[in-house]
Amino acid sequence: MNPVSDTALILAAGGASTRFGGGSKLFAELDGIPVFLHAVRTAASVLAPGSIILSVPAAGEADFRAAAKTHLPDVQLHFTHGGATRTLSVLNALEAAAKLGETRFKLAAVHDAGRPMLTPELLLACLDAARIHGGAMACRKVAETVKRITPDGFLGETVPRDELRTAETPQVFRFDALLDAYRRAAASGEVFTDDAQVMERFAPVRVFPVEHEFPNPKITYRPDLELCRTLLRLRREESGA
Repeated sequence: MNPVSDTALILAAGGASTRFGGGSKLFAELDGIPVFLHAVRTAASVLAPGSIILSVPAAGEADFRAAAKTHLPDVQLHFTHGGATRTLSVLNALEAAAKLGETRFKLAAVHDAGRPMLTPELLLACLDAARIHGGAMACRKVAETVKRITPDGFLGETVPRDELRTAETPQVFRFDALLDAYRRAAASGEVFTDDAQVMERFAPVRVFPVEHEFPNPKITYRPDLELCRTLLRLRREESGA
């Protein structure tokens, strides 16, 4: 497979890990390497060298660089600093990507560094869908019954789940459109939780859902790390590795 040369991958790695319960979740050991390097390794197997930009805390950049050099010395990475919000962190990375080569990047893919279960197949499926539709994101069907809470704190109506999806990453959009939307988002001062929400607010782009079955969890709490260890073991067993 020829490497994808027109896509920049923004890896959002600026979180404080306050809910993880001690230490940075991104540096927690998972299958022999820090959590954040799983997504880096997967993306590097798909994208052309020099296409991955990590948005990291300024105070922690040296640690990120050292870990990458130790475990993935052949992967070329670019670093930029995260801002006070996720919106500013992603914007900083997009601005850095724009400086790498004017019209080089046609697409921008944004992925949470705390989602180590990214696969080449899922990344490529999102890229393909974004090329067709202008925007795409990994998502999963909601399997549980969903209830709406009433104003007084009780369970209210049941929300039909057939049309509901959980939002994940990667989320992929045309580069110029995403950069423009993020500039507008930063100027607005509003709070946004993901890239699709930014596009909903500032760009007329319909986002195509790329549904998948194998779990792609975001590590937030320490038990999530154990879940990913189990998932990696199951993936190896399924592949016969």
